[in-house]
Amino acid sequence: MGIQNAQAKARGTAKPAETRSEETGQEAGYQLDEQFDAFDTAVADSIVDLRGARIMQLVLTRIAGGDMGRIAPKMFKSFEAGTLATLGEQAKQLTEWHEKPLKALAPADKSKAS
Repeated sequence: MGIQNAQAKARGTAKPAETRSEETGQEAGYQLDEQFDAFDTAVADSIVDLRGARIMQLVLTRIAGGDMGRIAPKMFKSFEAGTLATLGEQAKQLTEWHEKPLKALAPADKSKAS
């Protein structure tokens, strides 16, 4: 149950005020509770902002240092395996050719004779 639902439910089930002073006291209590809610939200937002920024700083520092964690290398290997499996024979032929080229390629700046 959300805090707003709990507050509404509490207002509906609260003991009915018998005097004007009780009514004033209950209303003051509800307003104070709402002020604490705003304070709690502000504190939570500040914690998220501060911790989020610090966490991102640490993450970027580690990635810049070459630390890819445990998941990223597995994802790269999976992507590589999937790509190679999809290309199949072509990937095998290219790999073999790069290891031992059978024919050298012509320089890119020379045009072919017609």
